[in-house]
Amino acid sequence: MREMKGIIKGSYVLGQTIIDGLYLQLLFILYALKGAVLFGVFPALAAVFQVIYLFFIRGKEYVKIREEYGQFYRKYFKMSNYLGYTMLAVGGFLTFDLQVNKTYVQSAIVHYGLILLFILFLGTCLFVFPVLCRYELTYKQYLRQAVTLFFTNLTEAIAMLVGTFVIMAIYVGIPILLIIAGVPLIIVPVMWFALQGMKKTEARADTL
Repeated sequence: MREMKGIIKGSYVLGQTIIDGLYLQLLFILYALKGAVLFGVFPALAAVFQVIYLFFIRGKEYVKIREEYGQFYRKYFKMSNYLGYTMLAVGGFLTFDLQVNKTYVQSAIVHYGLILLFILFLGTCLFVFPVLCRYELTYKQYLRQAVTLFFTNLTEAIAMLVGTFVIMAIYVGIPILLIIAGVPLIIVPVMWFALQGMKKTEARADTL
């Protein structure tokens, strides 16, 4: 009897998790379109990060997804676009430079230097939206904090990358997941490990 109750409870939790994922994916698409995609995708993404962040620190039962999602979309509209397009521009610039070096310059030193910068860029990308969710900072401080967290929490950064690759592998095997819950699923490991890194950094700061 106890086993049946455990199965029923587990099935309910799994079903509710799937529904939450579907709902967040739908909200992401609707709000990205609301901002004409160009200006809506990063605020919509930041809002998904924030809702999942609240799942971890409050518990899902204490988060009003629809109401709070809209609030976060409006709250982060400008800053998420600033940060998102900064990351996009830097990523595009580094990719272009790598291609130019490969085709024309062909310098090993420049190549490895650009690779190191690209790793730094990826690490900053991993932490920048989690930092936006947890702290009230300025534009420059968000970027600086994301870089600092990457350098001081390399284990968590690697775990975030591994978690992302695992989810992407699941998408390859089950493509329908990418459509029905692609965004929230890939954010979960990133937000979880980023949160652990931020807590560790805060704990270290408190001991100083």
